Amino acid sequence: MQLADAQPPAHTIRPFRGPEDTIREMARMIRGPRGEQSILVYQVTENVVRGLQPKDYLSEILAIRYWVAEKVRYKNDPLAMETVSDPERLVTEILKNGKATADCDDVASLIATMSRQVGREAQLITVGFGRPGKYSHVFARVKEPKSGRWIVCDPVAGLNEESMLNRVTTWRAWRID
Repeated sequence: MQLADAQPPAHTIRPFRGPEDTIREMARMIRGPRGEQSILVYQVTENVVRGLQPKDYLSEILAIRYWVAEKVRYKNDPLAMETVSDPERLVTEILKNGKATADCDDVASLIATMSRQVGREAQLITVGFGRPGKYSHVFARVKEPKSGRWIVCDPVAGLNEESMLNRVTTWRAWRID
C-alpha cells in the first residue's frame, strides 16, 4: 500500500493541548472519509431516519440524538490525554458489539456527522462551568431549518440537558466547515 492510499487513523491519542486543537481534529474527522463521506456511516444514518415522515426535520435530529444516546456509553478521556475517535470507528463498534464507548467529543462528532448527512447544519459547542474561557465539555447542536432554531444534542447529559445548560458559565460555538 502506498502512503497516499493509507486510511487516516480511526482515532488519535495525544496530550491535551486545549479545546481549539481538539475541535480542529473533530472537524477534520467529521468532514473526512471516515466521517460524513463514509458510506457505512451514511447507511446507518439512513436506517435511523428511514421510518420518519418526509421533511420532518426535527424528528430526524431527535432520532439521531436518541439513537446515539442508546448506542454509545459515555466514558471519560484518560487523565492528561485527549482521544478523538472518528465516526466510522464508533459505528463499526456499534455494529459489531451493539454498543460503543466514547467521550463527549466522540459523541458530538458522531451526532454532527449524521446530522450533516441528512442535510442539517451542525456546530460544536464547548462549554465550561467555572471561570470564563475554561471549557470542560463539548456537544453538538443542530439547526432545524423550518424554525431556524438550534437543537442541543447532548446525550452525555442524559435527561439532565436543561440542568446542564443552566449551569454553563462560558460557551463558544464552533463551525465545522
